[in-house]
Amino acid sequence: IVKKILYIGIPSSIENGLFQLGRVLVVSIISGFGTVQIAANGVANSLDSIGCIMGMAMNLAMITVIGQCVGADDKEQIKYYMKKLLLISYIGFAVINIPLLLNLEHVLAIYGLGVETTKLAYLLVMIHNGAAMILWPMAFVFPYMLRACNDVRFPMVASIFSMCVFRIGFSLILGVHFGMGAVGVWIAMVIDWVFRVTCFVARYFHRDWEKTMYRLR
Repeated sequence: IVKKILYIGIPSSIENGLFQLGRVLVVSIISGFGTVQIAANGVANSLDSIGCIMGMAMNLAMITVIGQCVGADDKEQIKYYMKKLLLISYIGFAVINIPLLLNLEHVLAIYGLGVETTKLAYLLVMIHNGAAMILWPMAFVFPYMLRACNDVRFPMVASIFSMCVFRIGFSLILGVHFGMGAVGVWIAMVIDWVFRVTCFVARYFHRDWEKTMYRLR
């Protein structure tokens, strides 16, 4: 039983650890853009975490519920509950983020930022939370369905590759080389999400996860 748990847990922990390391590297890139962009990035990060709360909760639900369906060897239930949990995720994202974005000016006023910092923070939150309502559930909640089906290596490799090439690589290209600053870094993050969604959706329709369901039996 421990071996089965570690088979899923170790790749996930490696992926999460390297993901956090990548976030540190991205922050280090932003730290070279000046105090205004550093402050705006910090404020935007705090508001972005609020917008993603629903998705983080659904990650746990996805791997638990789908894991039960895998144990029952019921592929139809896997597909049914995957779609249901994703729908709940999208509804949750809309419920949280739409009011936040509509009242963003008032929310940012609480922080007492300067005019330039407030404008940049406003733009960053709009980029992140606006794109998150469309991409985040598929980029981060959906792969937990694959992990629950014992398909753990593909999400790990795809996520690490996407982090290194798109999030970090395009942050350097857009943010530093093209002088877009923090905005370029956050656009690179959205590009990272698009690549993840493409990989995971392709994996699902290729149906390799159906083969990995029986890997630990």
